[in-house]
Amino acid sequence: MQEMIEKEILIRYGELTLKGENKKDFIKQLRKNLELYINKNEIKMEYDRAFCKYSDSNLESLKYIFGISSYSVVYKSSINLADIELVVNQIASENEFDTFAINARRHNKNYKMTSAQLNMHFGHYILSNFKNKSVNLTNPSLIFYIEIRDKFSYIFTQYIEGMGGMPTSSSGETLHLISGGIDSPVAANLLQKRGLHISFLNFITPPHTDKKTTDKINDIISLLTRYQGSATLFQVNYTKIMNYIGLVSNQKYKICLMRRSFYRIAQKIANKYNIKAISNGENLAQVASQTLESIYTISEVCNLPILRPLLSFDKNETIAIAKRIKTMDISILKACETCELFAPKFPITKPNRETAKALEDELVDLFKLEDEIIDNIDIIKFNL
Repeated sequence: MQEMIEKEILIRYGELTLKGENKKDFIKQLRKNLELYINKNEIKMEYDRAFCKYSDSNLESLKYIFGISSYSVVYKSSINLADIELVVNQIASENEFDTFAINARRHNKNYKMTSAQLNMHFGHYILSNFKNKSVNLTNPSLIFYIEIRDKFSYIFTQYIEGMGGMPTSSSGETLHLISGGIDSPVAANLLQKRGLHISFLNFITPPHTDKKTTDKINDIISLLTRYQGSATLFQVNYTKIMNYIGLVSNQKYKICLMRRSFYRIAQKIANKYNIKAISNGENLAQVASQTLESIYTISEVCNLPILRPLLSFDKNETIAIAKRIKTMDISILKACETCELFAPKFPITKPNRETAKALEDELVDLFKLEDEIIDNIDIIKFNL
């Protein structure tokens, strides 16, 4: 008989099991991500699952790690039937329930009992040892999950939903245009879910941009860093260029020209740091700069892929995610955003490339000013 019932956390990979020959690379990255939060000596990886030591802090950390389908607090036991009965007895004693079900799986095909026999055995065990309990296979108040493996058995009562997706950093890196609004933080988190490590690019315009505004950006990035362990913010002082673009003859094009400038600068930073994509929180047809004509005109200045994970989202869908990842309360704080400060009363909604290029020709020093900015960027590091 075992002397002590040991708890662990069982972690399931989910989508990673479908990745064929690349699976080992994804699992390797997942382990690296787990080690950002959990002592590496407390982690054991297997082909289709992982285990880590049980603790409240480890359990909390799993809420921020992409690539995990689900996880459970499990009691680890030998495969001896009497030892498993001890665990089942303890779980039944610690929980309030009137109906129950047994869900037993015999992964060890050499085990002396089949899954069906295990279900019947432990169902009879509970009925015999606990009064006023009944079996309910459709809507039980407590389910006893029992997994029999080669050397150990694992008994638990709950599947906790994981973050899903792919391990962050398994798909490369993107340079993400971050603002203090609702959309761009949500877009960053969705890209993290698909395995991208996010570096951030933010444009400030002092003295119009105050400390409250920069603190807001920093707080958002700090939250998003929880999902990837570390992050870099490239912060650009855009005041000089914003004032220069404000001299253009067609004021309706100011936002269009500014965003074209953003993407030229973003591409130069991305190339300098070997980042393969640019991303943002743009939607389609929400504001003047997000019409198809605007996207077409603005994006021509960039030959890197521009990722827009929120393109088809409605606002309520985006807000729901913002609340879940806890960026919503920060995003709705009042602050001085660069685009809002600069927007004309009636911005162009259907700009064309020829006009945009002609207006840039008026601004003969524009590209030189953009190059100067690259040499004077503030680089801010974030860590857990």
